[in-house]
Amino acid sequence: MEGEMARILFQIFLTVMALSFLTGSSCAQDTVSGQGFYDYQSAGKTFRCILPKGWSVYENPFQGREVTDVDGVLVYTGNFENRVTLSVYLFPKGNKLHKNMGKYIAVHSGPVLGVKLEGQDYGPVSDTVLKGIKGKTFQRTLVEYESHVFNQKLRKYVRPLNPRQVSLIETFIVIPAGSGFAAFRYKAPPKSAEMNEPVFRRVVDSFTLLTH
Repeated sequence: MEGEMARILFQIFLTVMALSFLTGSSCAQDTVSGQGFYDYQSAGKTFRCILPKGWSVYENPFQGREVTDVDGVLVYTGNFENRVTLSVYLFPKGNKLHKNMGKYIAVHSGPVLGVKLEGQDYGPVSDTVLKGIKGKTFQRTLVEYESHVFNQKLRKYVRPLNPRQVSLIETFIVIPAGSGFAAFRYKAPPKSAEMNEPVFRRVVDSFTLLTH
């Protein structure tokens, strides 16, 4: 009897271990399921969305540049070479940065001076729909350079003499919102862009306007 009970308990143990292994493998491969989220309300209380847990948060990046009418949030994870960044901005009508949705798209969907620099590429502007609202989406490839590094001797951040560079893919989704428009941006190195895009999509789909 004791031998039979021991055999049954051993079989249960093996089953539990197998299920644990399968569950762990599934979570590791599912970026969205493996990434937790939390509810967020913008600093200007103009919109709500969810944000990924554990990512660094930078509220209203445009504040302090004589721009006080653009509400937004930027979050990121990783270091310079593998950093993934996503942001949500609400631009009211007549704001000081981009007067309207068309001007915003024109600035970001093509080279500023009309000539592509080395490492730059721009995809077409396409139609998209978010919660029944018609908008635009486009993608571009760009090269960014490291702007600051921490100097251990000086104990402060300084501009590097030979800055590192990294190639990034950036996705934009722009929709009318309230009196102006909302812009969603997702930026990541090519090797991790597809893997982390579901996180960006969850944030975009959660967007709720609080002002009109």
